[in-house]
Amino acid sequence: MMKKNRIGFIVLLGLALPWAAWAQGKEFTVSGTLQNAKPGSKAYLETNEQISRKIDSAQVDASGQFSLKGRELNGGSFYKLNLGDGMITSLLVEGGENLTVMADARDKSKVQVKGSVNMEYYPKIVAIDAMMQKKHKDWQKRAAEAAQKNDLKTGEAIDREVVETNRRVVDTVKAMIPQMGTSSVAMIALKYLDPQEHFALYESLAKQMQEAKVTGKQAQAFINFVNSARAEMAAKASQVAVVEGATAPDITLEDNKGQVVSLSSLRGKYVLIDFWASWCKPCREENPNVVRVYNKYKDKGFEVFSISLDDNRNAWLKAIETDGMIWTNVLGKRNGSSAVALQYSIQVIPTTFLLDKEGRIIAKNLRGPALEQKLGEILDK
Repeated sequence: MMKKNRIGFIVLLGLALPWAAWAQGKEFTVSGTLQNAKPGSKAYLETNEQISRKIDSAQVDASGQFSLKGRELNGGSFYKLNLGDGMITSLLVEGGENLTVMADARDKSKVQVKGSVNMEYYPKIVAIDAMMQKKHKDWQKRAAEAAQKNDLKTGEAIDREVVETNRRVVDTVKAMIPQMGTSSVAMIALKYLDPQEHFALYESLAKQMQEAKVTGKQAQAFINFVNSARAEMAAKASQVAVVEGATAPDITLEDNKGQVVSLSSLRGKYVLIDFWASWCKPCREENPNVVRVYNKYKDKGFEVFSISLDDNRNAWLKAIETDGMIWTNVLGKRNGSSAVALQYSIQVIPTTFLLDKEGRIIAKNLRGPALEQKLGEILDK
C-alpha cells in the first residue's frame, strides 16, 4: 500500500526573490543618511538569497545621503540593505514604499528604517526572536546544571519561567497583530501563535486580506493555508466512525465532467467508495479488476464512487481515461489538503468501502477476487 501525503500546519514567507520579469511588480525606494561615512562609501540594495545579487547601488555623497530603487514582484519579499563594513539590514518590502534610513557608520547597531508598517514591526519581531534565543540558551544551561545536581526544585522553577515567558510573548504578539493590518509582517508574527489554539486570528487576517484584495504570492498562500486548515478542522469535528455497520458520511464533490455529485445520490445501489490517485501504483494495478467487476454487476445495482487524492488535475483526468474508469469520479483534494480523506480516516491508498442500498458500510478494503466474491453473494441471487 502507498502512504498518502500529509499536509501539516506550515506557513512560509519566501525569502528568495525571482528576478525575471522586471516590468512587473511595484517599484520602491530606499533613501537615507549614513552619518560618519568614509569617503567613497557606497550603499547597496541586494536580494535576500544565500548568494546575494545587487539590485541597485548608490554613492554616499558628502552629506551622507544615498538613494536606491527596486521593484518588488511577489507582493512581499525580504531584501538586504548593505552599507558596508558589516552594516547589513533586512528590509521587508511589498512594493510601493518610500523607506527612509538613518544609520551611523561608527555605531552599527543604530540603523533605523521607517516608512511602512512592515518596517515598524519587523524589528520588534526580530528583537523578540533574539531575546527568546538568548533565554533558551540560558534555560538549557541552567537545566543541565540542575539535572547534574539532581536539583528538582530548580528544574521546576525553570519550567515555570519558560511557561510564563512564552505566555508573555504570545500576549505581546497578540496585542501587536491588529495594528499590523494586512502587512506581510503579520503573517510572520503569527508563527508565535499555535494555529489551532489561535485560529480566530489566522481567520481574521485571511479575511482582511481577501477583503482588501491582497494579491501577493505569500498572502495567497496564507489564505489557502487558512482555508485548508478550516476544512481539515471541520472534517475532524464532524468525523464519525467509518466502521462496518455505520452509515457512510455523505460526500459532495466535483466530478471529472465539472458537475457536483453527492454520494447520497447513489442510494438504492450497492456502492464501492474507492480512494485512489493516479500516482499510486497499487491503485492503478487494482483498477482493471474494478473495471471488470463493474461491467459484470453494473446492471444489477452496483456503482463505483472513486475519490482521487491527486494534486494534478490533468494527471487525474488522463488516468481515468487510460484505465477506463467510466463510473462516478470526483476529485477529493484541494490546495494540498483533503477534508474527505480526513473525514474517512484515510491513512493509505487504495482504501475502499462497500455500501449497501441504504448507505451503510458492509465491508472494507475488498480487492481482487474478494470484491467479486462479495458482490456475487449479494447480487447473484
